[in-house]
Amino acid sequence: MLKPLLARARDYHPEYRGGLCNHLPMVLIALDRMGASPARLQRYATAYLKNMEPAPTSGAGIDESDWQEWLGEQDAYADYLGFFRREVERLTARAALRAYLPTLSRGVAAAAFHPPIRTAFGVIGDDPEEVAVGLAYWASRYLPLPKDPPAGGVAVETVPSGDDPVALLAALRKEDDLAFQPNPDNLIDREFAEVASHPRFETITRALNVGDLTFDRLRRTAALLYLATEDFSALHGVTGMHAARILADFADHPRAFATQLWRALLALYLALDRPELPDAAAVAKLAEATLPDWNKILQAAVDSDDEHTIKLVFTCLDETRAGYGRLYRLLAARKVGLLGKAAEEVSAA
Repeated sequence: MLKPLLARARDYHPEYRGGLCNHLPMVLIALDRMGASPARLQRYATAYLKNMEPAPTSGAGIDESDWQEWLGEQDAYADYLGFFRREVERLTARAALRAYLPTLSRGVAAAAFHPPIRTAFGVIGDDPEEVAVGLAYWASRYLPLPKDPPAGGVAVETVPSGDDPVALLAALRKEDDLAFQPNPDNLIDREFAEVASHPRFETITRALNVGDLTFDRLRRTAALLYLATEDFSALHGVTGMHAARILADFADHPRAFATQLWRALLALYLALDRPELPDAAAVAKLAEATLPDWNKILQAAVDSDDEHTIKLVFTCLDETRAGYGRLYRLLAARKVGLLGKAAEEVSAA
């Protein structure tokens, strides 16, 4: 049932109503991987597609010689769709990812991580067409941070450098000039762009010493940020870092990729106005908390009609294979409302 439903979902645009993401392909793959029945997938798709907008016909206005000229142009989606479909057919999906990820990774914050997420789910679902759609979506919503380089000659304060993103973010809580008032009416990526325009943003990004362990530390930081805030935007940090882990296999220069992920996660943190993250003692309590087993969590997620609940629980399940299992299990259990008293205390702490 999954493959024909994914094909049907591609008849619809990746976005609708002025920038909201069409989550259906990712939800279908997540439901399938969590054990949902074919009938459940069918019911979910039928209900979801009632609100979507038709996809445009693939265009031919972009080719290999000029594909970078239209990055970030939403109106170029149809032409990017045609281009990446041809490239995936010519190169294979995996080779296309290796060819285009280095450039696209500089705009990984596009549409609040949704294009990279869709691309990664194409890899998870082993569906080349989904990869092509994800790449086209990514290119048309490409968002480098900062979007415009800061003016030269500006004197800016530095922050202490280090290799731990959590410690660096904690230091930023003391920086009053970084205060930011989130706008609940803004799409998430617009908030990213605004905070990245701060004259100190570039300097702060360079304060993180990027190494071989940076990528795992960023995943953990995103999970702690969501643990601390239970914020809708922070949820996308968790699912975005998961997508990045899947796509990292295709990065020729992993540290360069990690640097771009750090920029995006920093923008997310600043856009939330620098919330306090759990300290080491609070995280250590995870080992003492009684958590429900995954079977109960997965069944609750499969029964849910909320796209973000389904995606987050699958993300947490998949991320446990790469470490921080109890942290991700707590996030998943909390999302479906299955935390016991002791675990609730850890979450509240």
